[in-house]
Amino acid sequence: MKKILKIAKLELSILFYSPVAWLVLAIFMIQCGISFLDNLQGTNTGLQLGYGGRAITSTLFGGTSGLFTTIQGNLYLYLPILTMGLMSRETNSGSIKLLLSSPVKLREIIIGKYLAIIGYGLMLILILAIYGVIGLFSIEHVDLGSIFSGLLGLYMLICTYAAIGLFMSCLTTYQVVAAISTLAVFAVLRFVGTLGQNIDFVRDLTYFLSISGRTDKMIAGLITTKDVLYYLIIIASFLTLCVLRLKSERELKPWSVKAGRYTLLIVGALFLGYLSSRPLLTGYLDATNAKSLTLTKNSQEIAAQIDGELKVTTYANMLAPQVWDLLPASRNGELSRLERYKRFIPGLTMDYIYYYEKPIDSNLADYRHNPNLRGTTNTDEIANKMAENMDIERSLFLPSAQMTNLAELKDEGYLSVRKLEYKGKTSYLRFYIGDQSPHPGEAEFMAAVKRLVAKVPTIVFLTGNNERDINDSGDRGYQLLSAVKTRKNALINHGFNVDTLNLNLSDIPASADIVVLGDPTIALSATAQQKLSVYIQKGGNLFITGDPERREILNPVLQPLGVQLKNGTLVKPDGKFSPVFIPALLGRKGATLDSNLNRMARYEVPVAVQTAAGLDLQPKENFDAFPILMSPKTGWNRNAPLDPTVSVYNFNASMGDEQGAFPVAVGLSRQVRAKQQRIFVVGDADFISNAELSRPKRGENEYFVQGVLRWMTNGTFPLDVTRPDPKDLRLNISREQITGMMYLCKGILPALIAILGAIVLFKRRRN
Repeated sequence: MKKILKIAKLELSILFYSPVAWLVLAIFMIQCGISFLDNLQGTNTGLQLGYGGRAITSTLFGGTSGLFTTIQGNLYLYLPILTMGLMSRETNSGSIKLLLSSPVKLREIIIGKYLAIIGYGLMLILILAIYGVIGLFSIEHVDLGSIFSGLLGLYMLICTYAAIGLFMSCLTTYQVVAAISTLAVFAVLRFVGTLGQNIDFVRDLTYFLSISGRTDKMIAGLITTKDVLYYLIIIASFLTLCVLRLKSERELKPWSVKAGRYTLLIVGALFLGYLSSRPLLTGYLDATNAKSLTLTKNSQEIAAQIDGELKVTTYANMLAPQVWDLLPASRNGELSRLERYKRFIPGLTMDYIYYYEKPIDSNLADYRHNPNLRGTTNTDEIANKMAENMDIERSLFLPSAQMTNLAELKDEGYLSVRKLEYKGKTSYLRFYIGDQSPHPGEAEFMAAVKRLVAKVPTIVFLTGNNERDINDSGDRGYQLLSAVKTRKNALINHGFNVDTLNLNLSDIPASADIVVLGDPTIALSATAQQKLSVYIQKGGNLFITGDPERREILNPVLQPLGVQLKNGTLVKPDGKFSPVFIPALLGRKGATLDSNLNRMARYEVPVAVQTAAGLDLQPKENFDAFPILMSPKTGWNRNAPLDPTVSVYNFNASMGDEQGAFPVAVGLSRQVRAKQQRIFVVGDADFISNAELSRPKRGENEYFVQGVLRWMTNGTFPLDVTRPDPKDLRLNISREQITGMMYLCKGILPALIAILGAIVLFKRRRN
């Protein structure tokens, strides 16, 4: 060990007796200052202008332009300059012969030189740590865990680059050649993950070899054993290659023996890499304060109920959208997306079946936009031409006629879909068209899993009296909210069974967990009212939407509940929106019902309602009744009829107008035997209509409805995956202080490093 440390000390002294080491430190300091402090100043300016809400630690250190992300992309430029002379200098000068003839083992030479260069790399990390300390004192509630994780990831990357550079220096006597060769190896390791992705074995091999993305996880705050072991295996492999290279020059061994050593090393490294990447052998450490890279507690509890194999079969249709993301060439990206679930569900297995069939909804067929297929109607011919244009193997895709579960795929519109199977139960995960993220998120994925292990709630929409229809794609319908399978926020994708029922023809089944009476325009018959009354008396949950025009129809239904739609229409003067547009806010009791509603109340996020009726609350039948949504205090209830030609209304008490805030939505609850009954009534049926949900957002209507439904289902569905708000949202530093640090970190400290280097070099030259 003493010999190793002596070699390391000597190598470090040689390094610092050259201007390169000092120049690299100064340039590195300046680059870090530019990246971090400019970002810090911009963030501070944004906060002063009122823009915020994002975690500042990840913005300054991670993300797309944070300090660690920027440095990670530039590290490969520094290491070849530092490592190119480690061994090539010895070989070129002839001093290698003295080293090899001295009583020093080859591995001691290699390890000593390697310790020297990673010791220098530690100085680069210390410079980065300076900015971590600045962040510590500048950011309120800084996320130290993610900073330490990022520093660890970058240091392991430096150590890996150093081992590669050392090996390349062993191969040539020319330092420039060693530097260029090192850059070439870096490029290979970065892009090898894109090679041979259509072949399973090659894809698995290149995935292990690829260095891309591994440090990204650590910068984000997630440390995994497979990434740490990857770096250690690569480091050990290249250091061993250095020893074998030097040994081969000293020994007169047959080429087969030398080749065998290299082969054994490569096979051993790949085998260890394969073992370390197995899900069951992978450990995870989420270093972030909020554990934001880990499934939420609710999701983990659901995952813990999966005991055994959870088979996920992906049916990818060549002629449907999103097929690119499901092809073998994109498999590693697929596995990365699903890794967070596999971490907690070890029995999760993946299978892929490729087929082709024209989607039932022709508007969703991507091939329609291909000019080479105009006028082509034959499915096989379309598939052949699409495969040729997409440069994919046509033989990979089966015609739909050969699919054994064609009926299931037809129910999904012949779109790409995932089928989850567990102990004889099935559920489906869809891909969302027109959404910014077409892939299921945690809420959708774990809702599909929960359907396999828990009772699935059923929402029944009543029909027969011209209620809002879940099959109606027009402005008035409730299709977007409930039944559009390709829409991420649809209830059908959040664990619910969605059904309809004509109350005039059938009784409400016992399996109905929530019944929706959506704005009927025809008065309910006595029979229908009786059936609904029986359902309420039994403790059934009810979701009622209405409009001022439906007052005469709905008030008889609501009368036993002690709720009535008031005469008149809620208005609020606003120069931007219509006077009948109401930004309704959560009431005090409503904010306590669910995490969604609580967050909306804290940030005063409105629910957009328009042409709404205020509600009069006189609870009966032991109901606990309370407002959930309230109209603004600056508005009033206009008693006179609305005039569509008028854009501004004035308060007129003589016409019966009432000033103040009024309930727009109310909740009622009571205990009925062993069940907690919950009823929701809102005075605007359009707030969840297709028209409202398809327009630019004026409020968080769907987020609100999800919270209400979770309250009505006792917290079961939709799955609650909300996380605590980040705490690092404020800075404890002024613009002038940041400017001062810019002078310090971009000018003074680099200048001091350069001056110190000049002094050392001057003294060295004098000696």
